Amino acid sequence: MNAWTFLTTLNTVCHFTSRERTPQQATNSELKRWCQNKAVEIDGRRVGWDEEILFPISRVVLFPKSKTKVTLW
Repeated sequence: MNAWTFLTTLNTVCHFTSRERTPQQATNSELKRWCQNKAVEIDGRRVGWDEEILFPISRVVLFPKSKTKVTLW
């Protein structure tokens, strides 16, 4: 499974808030842009949208350099 597919699947459960159209849910294309802009870390490593990720995953961080970073364990 690649990083973008993982985030879209996770978005159905977690309902990530959009950074562009608040207070709506983030779209699939927005999630892809997050990965392209290196705003996603999986297990301490920044991933591109098409990179394969290995399971099990212990930690996901969205916007690691932001004041409003989100950490999922």
